[in-house]
Amino acid sequence: MPKPQQLIPLLPLALAAGLLFAKEGAEGQDEGKDAALWVYATGQSRGALDPCECVEGMSGGFPRRLAVLAAERKQRPQRLFVDLGDQTGKAFDPRILEKKTEAAYELLRMGGAAAVVVGETDLRLGPVKLKRLAERAGVTLLGANLKDGAGERPFPGSTRVRVKGVAREVLLVGVLDPELGDPSGELELGDPLQAAQAELAGQKGELYRIVLFHGPAKRAERLRKLRGVDLVLCGHDQERVLPLREGEGLAPLLEVVRDARSLARVGLGERAQATHLLLSGRIPDDRAARARVERYYREVADLPGAKRTPPAEGGQLVGSRECADCHDYEYKVFKGTKHHGVQKRILAKDPKRAQLAECLACHVTGPGFEGGFVSMDKTPHLGEVGCEACHGVGGDHAAAGGTEGYGVREGGPKSWKPVCLTCHDATNSPGFDFEKALAKIKHWTK
Repeated sequence: MPKPQQLIPLLPLALAAGLLFAKEGAEGQDEGKDAALWVYATGQSRGALDPCECVEGMSGGFPRRLAVLAAERKQRPQRLFVDLGDQTGKAFDPRILEKKTEAAYELLRMGGAAAVVVGETDLRLGPVKLKRLAERAGVTLLGANLKDGAGERPFPGSTRVRVKGVAREVLLVGVLDPELGDPSGELELGDPLQAAQAELAGQKGELYRIVLFHGPAKRAERLRKLRGVDLVLCGHDQERVLPLREGEGLAPLLEVVRDARSLARVGLGERAQATHLLLSGRIPDDRAARARVERYYREVADLPGAKRTPPAEGGQLVGSRECADCHDYEYKVFKGTKHHGVQKRILAKDPKRAQLAECLACHVTGPGFEGGFVSMDKTPHLGEVGCEACHGVGGDHAAAGGTEGYGVREGGPKSWKPVCLTCHDATNSPGFDFEKALAKIKHWTK
C-alpha cells in the first residue's frame, strides 16, 4: 500500500515544454490524480526571504517556493495556496521588520496566496501597520479570534474564494493560538474554537471548509471536531515532517514545517492525502521572486544607520585581542573556533547579505550599540563573535587590570545555553547540539 505522506526533494529539469520537477526518493508516492482540490501551505518564514545559509544546503526561500508553485500549477490547476503566518524575523531595527514584512506579503501575493493567517511575530509591527502593509500588497490577512480594546476585529475571520476548475467555493477560516500572545499588547486573543465556530455557522452553500490555525498541532486537535470541516492546517515551530492525521469523525490535520523549508500539498477528494515538497537548493529561483528579494536587499542597504544605544552594562567594547594579555590560553582556544574572524569569511562568501543588520546581529560584536561594530574598515577588531559578545563589555574590566567575577555565570558552562540559543536557534542552526558545540569552544580550566 503506497504511503500518502512523503518528503520529496525536487530536482529541476529544464525541458523545452517548460520547467518541470522530477521527484527523488518518491517510491510509493500516492499522486492522487483524482483529488478535486489541491491545497498548498507554508508557514513561519520568520524573515527568511532567502534561506540564511549559516549552515550549508539550507532549504526554503521565496524564490524556490514560487518556482515550485508555478510548476505545480501546470500539473494541478485546481489549486489553492495559503500561508500560516509569521513573516517577520530577527531585527533590532523596526524599519527592517517593516521592509521585510512588506516584501514577504508582496511575494505571497505573487505566489497567489488566497489567505494568510496573522502570526504572533507579525504583531510586533502592531495591527494597524500590519493591516496597512497587507492591504497595500493585496493580501488577505485572517484573524477570527483577534479583537482590539474596543472589541472590534482588525482583520476578517474568514474569506470565500473560487478556484478554477473546482465546483465548490472554498471557505478559509484563520485563527491564532492565544497561548502565543500578542507582542504589541494591543489585541485580545479569544478562544480559536469559538471564533472558528462563529465563522462557520453563518456560511451557506456547498463549500470546502478549511481552518488555518497558527499554532502547534497539539492545540489544533480540538478544531478537528468542528462540524463540516474538510481540513485543518496548522504550524508553529515544527522541525520535522509529520504525516497527515486522520480519524473517524475528525477532520484531517496537517502541520507544516517551520521556516517554510518545505511546501505542504494536500489533495482533497474521496480521501485526503498529503505530501511535503522540500524547497532544496536544487530548485532554480523564480525570476520575479528573486528580483523582489534583491530589491529588499537594496532597500535595507540604503537605510540610514539606526540610532545606536549605549550597552546596558556601560563601558567600552575593546575587542578580543585586548583579552589576550591576561587570558592567553583562552584567546588561543578562541582563535581556533569558528567564532573567530567569522565576518571576514562571510564577506568573502556572500558580501551582499553579510552587511545586513539581521545577519550582523549574530556575526559580529556589539552591532547597534555605541562603540560596537560598524564595518570591517572602521571596526575590524569587532568583526567576529568575540569574547564580549558573550561575556559582556570588557573595557572597564581591562582598564582595572581584571575584576573578580566578570563575565562568569553561576552554574558553570552549561548555564550559558540560553545565550548560545540566541543565535544558534532552529532557524539559523538546524540540528544544533549544545553539548557538542560546547566541547568545541572549551576555554575554561575549572
